[in-house]
Amino acid sequence: MSDPSSATLTPGGQVPMSGLGTQISTSNPNSPPKAHLLSLPTQVLRRILSELLVSPSRLLLQRDTSTPSTYSSSVTTNTLLINHQLYHTSLPILYGSNTFSTSSPATSYNFDVHLSRVPGRNRCLIRNIALDIDWGRQLWMKFPLIAMRLGELRGLKSLRLHFVDKQEPDEDIQLQGEPKGTTRRREGHVALMMLNTEKKMLEEMVKGMKALRVFRLEGFEDAEFARRLEAGVRNR
Repeated sequence: MSDPSSATLTPGGQVPMSGLGTQISTSNPNSPPKAHLLSLPTQVLRRILSELLVSPSRLLLQRDTSTPSTYSSSVTTNTLLINHQLYHTSLPILYGSNTFSTSSPATSYNFDVHLSRVPGRNRCLIRNIALDIDWGRQLWMKFPLIAMRLGELRGLKSLRLHFVDKQEPDEDIQLQGEPKGTTRRREGHVALMMLNTEKKMLEEMVKGMKALRVFRLEGFEDAEFARRLEAGVRNR
């Protein structure tokens, strides 16, 4: 029998099936007949699974695996190893009831890469995402890729984007297609152009998220725009 403490999902999102049983029993010969976990009412079973699979903190999408990894040890995926039925019952709880993020504001820059590594059948179950961003000055350049990935999550219900200050100063921005060494500082008319581009991207992204019910845009350069966009989602 495999060691349950070492249970992991594979990079392809498949769970290795072990010999773990689904029966609950005791060694007492006078104990009641064995009860099957899967014989429990669906509502009770889901409540039990939620206690095991839902974390009070965010789950991280790692680079090298499609398995969500949590800040703490409060989530255990051992139940996914028991059998196919529990695996398929657990997936919507694991992916649908947790909030997914990255390990730091800097790593959210590659969130589109992290998200693309989650198998599509699991990715479509994600309902909550929260990202801290310290690359806001490059938002106009990078965000289209992330917005495209987020837009693929048709069932996404909650999205929180929190802009924080970066520890190191940004380098000057080089626009795509311009000669190497040609840079533009984010100031004056260039800054206004970039901000307007970002606002349009955010509006289009939110508009396309039909299932979105909670949207937070915190620390954005144009606070009034952020509040209007949040209210638009809230009043749907």
